[in-house]
Amino acid sequence: MPTTGNNLLYVLNIPTLKTLDAHEGQWTQTAGFHTPGDGGASLYKIAASSDAEPNGADIIALDNGGVAILTENTAINYRQFGAVGEADHDDGVQIKRAHEYANDKQVPIINLSGEYWIKHVNVIPITTNVKWGKTTFHIDERYNSRKSPRFVVHNDRPTEPLDLTDNLKASLLDQIKPGVQIIPELAPYAGCLITVVDEDDRIGIRAGNYSKAGWAREEFFYVEEEGRIIGDIAWSFSNFTSATVTPCNDTYLTIEGGGFYFSGETPEDAEHSYYQHGILIQRSRTIVREQWMGLERGRSDDAMVPRSGFYVLRGVYDVTLENIRAMPWEKNRVDKDRELWAGTYGIGGARMLNCQFRNLTAEAGWVSWGVFGTNLNKNFRVENCRLNRIDVHFHCWNLTISNCEIGFKGISVTGGGELVIENTTRHGNQLVNFRRDYAAKWEGSIRLSGCTLRPTGEGKVAVLSYHPDNFDYQYPIGFGRHVTIEDLNIDYGAAPESESPCWLMDIVPFSKTDHGDRLFFPHRIVFRGITVEGRTKGVRLINIPDPYHYELSDDASYDDALFRPNCSLLCEDVQL
Repeated sequence: MPTTGNNLLYVLNIPTLKTLDAHEGQWTQTAGFHTPGDGGASLYKIAASSDAEPNGADIIALDNGGVAILTENTAINYRQFGAVGEADHDDGVQIKRAHEYANDKQVPIINLSGEYWIKHVNVIPITTNVKWGKTTFHIDERYNSRKSPRFVVHNDRPTEPLDLTDNLKASLLDQIKPGVQIIPELAPYAGCLITVVDEDDRIGIRAGNYSKAGWAREEFFYVEEEGRIIGDIAWSFSNFTSATVTPCNDTYLTIEGGGFYFSGETPEDAEHSYYQHGILIQRSRTIVREQWMGLERGRSDDAMVPRSGFYVLRGVYDVTLENIRAMPWEKNRVDKDRELWAGTYGIGGARMLNCQFRNLTAEAGWVSWGVFGTNLNKNFRVENCRLNRIDVHFHCWNLTISNCEIGFKGISVTGGGELVIENTTRHGNQLVNFRRDYAAKWEGSIRLSGCTLRPTGEGKVAVLSYHPDNFDYQYPIGFGRHVTIEDLNIDYGAAPESESPCWLMDIVPFSKTDHGDRLFFPHRIVFRGITVEGRTKGVRLINIPDPYHYELSDDASYDDALFRPNCSLLCEDVQL
């Protein structure tokens, strides 16, 4: 029986609300959605049915022909929209409606507890802050989609074409090049992410059994006041086939808490493709933290398709993931009939600028693939993490790895800028593997400081491993412009019987490709404070069997008094 007080009608739940003969304009408060005290208590206003279309969530059809419209302007939770929290129910329907309501009213989702099952529903939109607390989600991976993630964090404003007049295009073609720091003509776009592309100029042709389409020459950068550029420019351009501007948000959106359990199954519509199952982040200035993920208890990862990443960052500036237990997924299974055809990832993305990853854990053995798999990743920073792999396939620019522990799948990158690895331990036979398929190049400085390499096998060990193919990658390839390795310990505790050589720099035996391209070689190399423990044999520096064709940034000179070399190697306190 409903009760009244101060012109507010109190009812037990939605079934009771539906039976009311309430008049238009009446306010009603429920004690729950399905049952009193289930967490779905809400305030509704009665309206004519012509005012809104009932949806069984925030707009409830009444038996008398009217509707009850949810009216909450501070925060909402999933129970208010009818989420059941039972394994045989797809709560994704109600969860999606809750987020749509929150986005429309610009109120946060605060759902601090409960278990929910998401089955068929995808593309749950997020544009407001979310606090999930101890809420757990069960993701039924039979319904993962190739194109649609479970959640999407949307940017507030859309990407639009940059209005390229002839004069502006000519000016940008002249100014967008390595070393530029200010482009005054872009000052009106302060607070925006700019992307310029020349689809007709293909670079980064991938060696091996892959498509030879390569990547379009592309740059993306953030514009600050007065046209100040954030994000080093690596390329010069002869033309732009497109240019876009993405307004970045002026506030930070946070997603806090939550646990995710996965069924580990193959999608019912499985094709030869990557599948999505998590959160796509398309909004700059987003922070995700305090999350956990893993397989359902008693389940194993049996999926026969690769995953693109639970977290996928795409076209964003200033995104942070922190305090997260992530998942690397199985690939190299013992049963070769069940081995995946491609890498499978826990964190993916492309066109990422100033993204930071702090206190992440994602470890596994030899079967699982790397947790990271990204492209076009600039100003990439990883701190205080324990990960089985850090990877950028194509075009990493400026990478810092600090106070981390990296597992069996290693550090695998190509690109340029500053590569800084400090106070980090790597378990494996290479500290850094520069990717062969994208030319094993680093166009910039490399500095390793205070690190430990712990070989896990008895084969050859290399601190820096460069093994590009003799192949036309359509961009310059080489071994860095400056290389410094200092305070490095190589600990053979896991491979004490190893007699194989340990190289500080392991390079290919050619200095010019068959296509006539000269490899660039560092102007300065410093090896200092390098020790070996667990065996008596020390390290080898570098073998240069074909030094004749390297491109060096400086010319050697002699003025009858001073000799200036085109390359110098300083070796100090190194255990040989």
